Amino acid sequence: MLKIQKIRIYGFGKHENITISLHEGVTIFYGMNEAGKTTIQQFILQMLFGFPTRQQVQRKYEPKTSTKFGGQLTIWHPSYGQCTIERVKGKAVGDVTVYLEDGTTGHEELLAKLLYGYSRASFESIFSFSLHELQGIEKMSEEELTHLLLASGTTGIQQLSSLEKKLDKDASELFKKSGKVPLINQKLEHLKKLERTIKQEQDNIQTFEDKLLQLQQLAQRLEGLYSQQKTQQQNWQQLTILKQAMPLMKQQKAFEQMLKSYEHVQFPPEGIRRYEQLKDRLVHETLQIEQLKEQYQALQNKLQLIVDEQTISEMSRLLNKEATWNQVVVKEQNLMDELYLLEQEIEAQFRLLGVQEKTAQDILLEETVSLQQEEQFQRQLSLLEEAEEELKFHLRSLEQIHAELDTIAQQQQQLKQESLSTEEEHILAQWPQRKRKLEQLRLGRSQRSKQQQPSVLIFIMLAISVLAFIYGVLEKNMAVIVIGVVMSLFITLYLKFARQAHETPSKQHSQQIRELEQEENVAQTILLKKQRLEDRWLHVNEQQQEKERQYVKLEYKIQQAELVIEEATLSLQQFLGRYKLEGNVPKTLLPELFMRIRGVQELVAKKKSTCTLLQMIQAEKNELVEQAQRVLKVEYSEQEIFMHLRTALLTLQQEQQVSQQTKEQLASLQTKIQSVQSHIENYESEVTQLFNAANVQSEKVYYEIHEQFEQQQKIKTELQAIQSQLVSLDVDNKQSLIDEEQLHEQLLALEEERGAMQLAIDHCLEQRATLQIQKENLLNDEKYGQLLQQFEQEKSVLQQLIGQWAAKKALTTAIHETLFRLREEKLPHVLTEVNAMFNLLTGGRYDQLLINDEGYFVAHDVSGLRYQMAELSQATKEQAYISLRMALAKTLTASAPFPFIMDDPFVHFDRNRTDKMVQLMKEVGYERQILYFTCHDAMLEHWQKDQIVDVGALANERGVAST
Repeated sequence: MLKIQKIRIYGFGKHENITISLHEGVTIFYGMNEAGKTTIQQFILQMLFGFPTRQQVQRKYEPKTSTKFGGQLTIWHPSYGQCTIERVKGKAVGDVTVYLEDGTTGHEELLAKLLYGYSRASFESIFSFSLHELQGIEKMSEEELTHLLLASGTTGIQQLSSLEKKLDKDASELFKKSGKVPLINQKLEHLKKLERTIKQEQDNIQTFEDKLLQLQQLAQRLEGLYSQQKTQQQNWQQLTILKQAMPLMKQQKAFEQMLKSYEHVQFPPEGIRRYEQLKDRLVHETLQIEQLKEQYQALQNKLQLIVDEQTISEMSRLLNKEATWNQVVVKEQNLMDELYLLEQEIEAQFRLLGVQEKTAQDILLEETVSLQQEEQFQRQLSLLEEAEEELKFHLRSLEQIHAELDTIAQQQQQLKQESLSTEEEHILAQWPQRKRKLEQLRLGRSQRSKQQQPSVLIFIMLAISVLAFIYGVLEKNMAVIVIGVVMSLFITLYLKFARQAHETPSKQHSQQIRELEQEENVAQTILLKKQRLEDRWLHVNEQQQEKERQYVKLEYKIQQAELVIEEATLSLQQFLGRYKLEGNVPKTLLPELFMRIRGVQELVAKKKSTCTLLQMIQAEKNELVEQAQRVLKVEYSEQEIFMHLRTALLTLQQEQQVSQQTKEQLASLQTKIQSVQSHIENYESEVTQLFNAANVQSEKVYYEIHEQFEQQQKIKTELQAIQSQLVSLDVDNKQSLIDEEQLHEQLLALEEERGAMQLAIDHCLEQRATLQIQKENLLNDEKYGQLLQQFEQEKSVLQQLIGQWAAKKALTTAIHETLFRLREEKLPHVLTEVNAMFNLLTGGRYDQLLINDEGYFVAHDVSGLRYQMAELSQATKEQAYISLRMALAKTLTASAPFPFIMDDPFVHFDRNRTDKMVQLMKEVGYERQILYFTCHDAMLEHWQKDQIVDVGALANERGVAST
């Protein structure tokens, strides 16, 4: 079997530097509340299976007062022999190292082999249980109790049972035979409603063909009515045209008579419009030529400006350098700002280095800060830091030795209190004398015993007398019989009187020996106590002497470290004196001292180069200012000089542009005057041509002829319009001979026929419109299609839900069959072992724990009655649970020989069943190691002293093996 031989805790929870040696069989960990029992239990589990991660709910037990976290377990493995498992703080579950007996080391993979592939969950489901797992067992239902017991009796069944419940619940949420809330039931009811609605829509669609037939009949009737109406319309149009044409023919005759009086009038086309346009243009051109001559004279007077082209060119050249000027100004400002920042930074670095005087600053800037100097300085600084760290370490060690000496003093004080009392010293003082007396009494008793023993001769004589008596009886010889009887009586009386003579003094001697033996036991107990006290006192004195020797060595080391620190400090001060660094330079600044000195020197060099560049920029700026002032011939400030230069150049350019524009305008005006003069001559020639075309000489007669011509054209236009209307009305001479009264009568009769025909057509149209609307509603109604689409979608969703329900039901059935197979195949073998344990724990009250036809656990008592698990007491339920756990572990002896770890699971047991449980633990302890954690001292009386570990005393005896 796999046994834990030793527990060594570096730091875990409240325990630190503790070593516990364990024996085979049962080990009892006893302690009051908060003594650290659960801490040791969790230490064993976490050493085997790793520290909990942040996602897990278990406590990690990191120590509050120590940086050490972890420890070792030494185990005996059936295959690998003695192994040591060490786990310390590291990655999520800790860094684990496994040391085998042959020197081989490994990590998580080797540990998994040692643990037979078990995880913490699977280990705790069988081999580790506590009172917390049993606290709610009395409130569980029959089904919950059965699942709990099945999980105890078979590995893996708890997860399958939970999954079976979840899948069954999910399937019930999808479908129930008589349910309304599940999704599939709701979908089925919704599909039934949709089907009824679709059937109603189908009934409405069947009326569509009847309406189409009625529409066809109405269309045929309307076609006949429209044909008749068309004939009537043609007749009515002919009569109406004839009625309209009669006034036109009368007007045609009148206009023909008027046209004969205007046959001699002639006039040019659009004569008035053309004449008035020419007249307006002549006036406009005359006024325009006068204005152009005035403008020409004004521009001639304005052409007197003289512009200096060289000045404009120089100004333009300087303005082209304005960007350069701005860059120079910006560079100057930037350099001045940079120079100011450099000076501030240099002053800050000098203040940080503690160098305030100008002379010291100059020396520091000129001093070399080579890498060799820095390396030498760093060596001295490292020497100082190492000495200081060594001093701190020795001081901490000194404090620790002080604390340990105080602890040793307390132990000495405690040993003085535990020393022998005066009475015990008195007993030891008298014991040598009493011991000699006891030895004398024992020697006397031995001698008397030898004297009391009858000699062999007497027994031979007694045997001869008996044989003589028997021989005489057989031979019927009276003399031989008498001799045998007399000899037998004589020997018997002799033995009786000899025993009585020695009986009285032997009783007194025995009483004295018993009293002295009792004194011997007391004396041996006192001697043993004295020996232990002397051993402990010797051990404490050795520890004190060792600590005092260590104390003296540490004081010497501290003095040496202080001397090294003093020498290193003096050397550093001398080294810093070369750089004029006075006062105490902060230690935080020392590692980067050379870097800062080198930085100051670089800043000063950068400042010099910046000053040189600033002087060059300022010289370039001054040269540009001087050139601009020479061109402007007036002195301006540096900020305004280019603004005034730009203004002066703009003014000169505007004057130059005005002069050029004036020349161009004069040339343009000369061209325009010539063009306008030519236009005037052309307009006068065209006016003369218009007068000649009208055969007139003056403007007044020209307008009179135009009025006559307009009247002639109006008559022709009216006559032409009448002729066009008559042609469009298609009126022949025969129709023109009809009387107006006859025409009126024919129109009235035809109007009445048209009215009746229109009423019949309107009635048919109303019927057709009604039927057409009904037909369009049926054609355009998408409700039926939408209902069908919705019906198909709902069917698809229903099929998906049915598929999900079928999958969950199939998984539930498979899990149920798996559970059934586990119960039928594995559980009977476990129950065979359970019955014996359950019978023992219940004191013979119950002889079987079995599963009924409904799959529930029942307890069978010796009288033949069966009890449901819910009917049993709290303690009996717990006994069934523990029996299943231990029986399952017994069936796994070959594949998982782990120890049992139990945390007070027997608190509800009475004294009788507690004794039975102790008996069972002892029996199981021969096959498997048991670690039992308890706070009840009543359990201690059942176990030997060497099987008990006092957890409360471990803190006072750190590093000492507990027994």
